[in-house]
Amino acid sequence: MDCVKMLKNKGYGKVEEENQSHYVENQHKHYSKFLIATLSTVALFFLTLLFVLALVRHEPADSATESIRVACNVTRYPNSCFTSLTSFLSNTTTTKAMDPQAILSLSLRVSIHELSNLASSSSLSVDCRELVDDAVSRLNDSLSKVEAAPKGLTEAEMADARTWVSAALTDQQTCLDGLEEIGSSNASEVKTKIERCGEYTSNTLAILANFKILA
Repeated sequence: MDCVKMLKNKGYGKVEEENQSHYVENQHKHYSKFLIATLSTVALFFLTLLFVLALVRHEPADSATESIRVACNVTRYPNSCFTSLTSFLSNTTTTKAMDPQAILSLSLRVSIHELSNLASSSSLSVDCRELVDDAVSRLNDSLSKVEAAPKGLTEAEMADARTWVSAALTDQQTCLDGLEEIGSSNASEVKTKIERCGEYTSNTLAILANFKILA
């Protein structure tokens, strides 16, 4: 009986040693997998961080163009807005991102430029010329107000600018209505020019109306 017990004890001890060996081996495997997974996660995190930092530090060459595109999306005529502003911008050396106030100033300049060219047209009637001159004057008032506030426009200044731009748009529409009533031979050509100017002024008004959203 004692021999049997001894054999059993020896067998049991051997099994226990094998179990412990398997346990230690499994623990090493689990630890290795955990370590590899942790290191992979950390490495991926740092690679992602480096990638994000690279994107933040890299300023695209056409950032001014993208700023204009975003602003023009709030207008009724986004295509004419984008084309006119980027074309006018090409005369400058600006490539950095533009804030809404700078884009508003640019839009006002485009409208003033186009209307001033229209005012010098010999095919424009006397009444229309007076209306266009008045529109240019109101837009210049708005531009002066915008550019005199480098730290941002107050609510009162925004309201004044909207009033003047809206009045300039009304002047152009009144001129357009008068041309349609007269029906002169030059009416079609002048009408096309006024409609284009009207789009530019409408775009300016839309940027003003959505100024807080864009800021």
